[in-house]
Amino acid sequence: MSQSIRTLGAFGLGALIVAVAALSVHVGPTTAAPVTADDPATHTITVSASGKVTIVPDVARVTLGVTITKPTVKAARANAAAAMTKIIAAVKAQGIAEADMQTTGLSLYPQYANGSSTRITGYTISEQLQVTIRDLDKTGDVVDRATASGATEVNGIAFELADSAKAMNDARATAVAAAQVSAQAMATAGHVTLGSVVSISDTNPATPIYYGQARAVALDSLATPVKVGTQDVSVLLTVVFEIV
Repeated sequence: MSQSIRTLGAFGLGALIVAVAALSVHVGPTTAAPVTADDPATHTITVSASGKVTIVPDVARVTLGVTITKPTVKAARANAAAAMTKIIAAVKAQGIAEADMQTTGLSLYPQYANGSSTRITGYTISEQLQVTIRDLDKTGDVVDRATASGATEVNGIAFELADSAKAMNDARATAVAAAQVSAQAMATAGHVTLGSVVSISDTNPATPIYYGQARAVALDSLATPVKVGTQDVSVLLTVVFEIV
């Protein structure tokens, strides 16, 4: 009886082994999950690198303004309108297109007598005009002609680049090349082989390129000098390389 039980047990164990073996034979081949930027390879080198290009701005934006105070709203508006009309004509005479002039501010507010919060003595109107200058050699002349024509304010000069995207892309290419050099040095020091790029992340904030601002003052007897200079466009990238 015990012999029969042992025989049946051995037979059952053998059948189980055969079943497991058959199951393992029919399981299809597995492949590694594709590497993505969100799921980088286990063996990687991560490098942060900066890239910089030096450019010369080719666009200037000048904000001109006029502020006038008169006893009545009508008089304030009329005088401001006449002054701004002359300013616009002077700017146009320097070759500035209509599309490159934009009103950026307009305000009207009362003036009160000293010590009184109710007795109005006059009204002040203020208007600002932003002028985009694409021929930088004319920047000083635009300021001078505008102030000579009645502009009472010059609220700074901002220098920009017409094609800022190209400058950023050139800086990114420089950053990637620098990351490649750094990663290769790390791989050599670690006695491993550097593979392909797994991911690239731009860690720069999404902000426009801005090249600073300078106050400008025009004098009747002296032309306003405007120096453009050069500016640096910089980016910071994080690059992940595979180790193979």
